[in-house]
Amino acid sequence: MSDNPFMKRAYQLKDQGETQAMYGDWAESYDQTMKDHDYQSPRRIVEALQRHCPDRDAFIFDVGCGTGLSGQALAAGGYTHIDGSDVSPEMVAIARSLDGIYQNLDVVTLDNPFPFDDGHYQVITAMGVIADKHAPPETIDQLLDKLPQNGLLIFSLNNHTLENPAYMAACHAAQSSGKATILEQESGPHMVKLGMTSKIMVLQKN
Repeated sequence: MSDNPFMKRAYQLKDQGETQAMYGDWAESYDQTMKDHDYQSPRRIVEALQRHCPDRDAFIFDVGCGTGLSGQALAAGGYTHIDGSDVSPEMVAIARSLDGIYQNLDVVTLDNPFPFDDGHYQVITAMGVIADKHAPPETIDQLLDKLPQNGLLIFSLNNHTLENPAYMAACHAAQSSGKATILEQESGPHMVKLGMTSKIMVLQKN
C-alpha cells in the first residue's frame, strides 16, 4: 500500500460524508498522486473501448470522473461526446476547468449516483470507481440497467477489489442471466509503482 495518506483513507471509507470529505481534501494533489504511481487503467480502458466501439462520436458517460483524468484519456483516444459525474464538488470543479473534454458534468450523491435517462448513453465507463469501500458489486447491474441494447459498460477492478469474489460473481451473473455478454476481461497494470494490477471488464448489454 502507498504511504500516501489519501490512498490509505480511501480503503477505510464508511459513508458518503467520509467519501466526499476525503476526495475534497485530495482534489488538489490527486492528479500528481496518480502520476507518481504510474496509473495505467484509464489508458487500458480506452484501448478496450477502441476495440469494441470504433464510433468516436458515441455518447459516453464517465462515472466517477474525479478531476477528469478519465475524460482526458477518452479524449486522447478520439472520443468527442463525453459527460461525467462525481460525488466530489472539488474534483468536479477541476474537471470543469479542462478545456474541451466534457460537455456536461454533475455533482451527484451516493443515494442517486446515476441521474441520467436510461438508454441515453451508448457507453458507460467507470475507471477506478467500482471497488471495495467505493461502489458495491450491485453497481455493475445498476449501470447495465442504464444502457440501451448493445450498449457497453467498461470498467476496471483492481487487485484488492478482486479479492472479494462478489465483484466477478456479479459480472458472471449478468452473463448467465442473459442480461449482458462479457466481451473482454484483461488483466494488466493498474498503479505500476505500487505493483497493483487491475482487470478491465467489457460488458455488452443484451
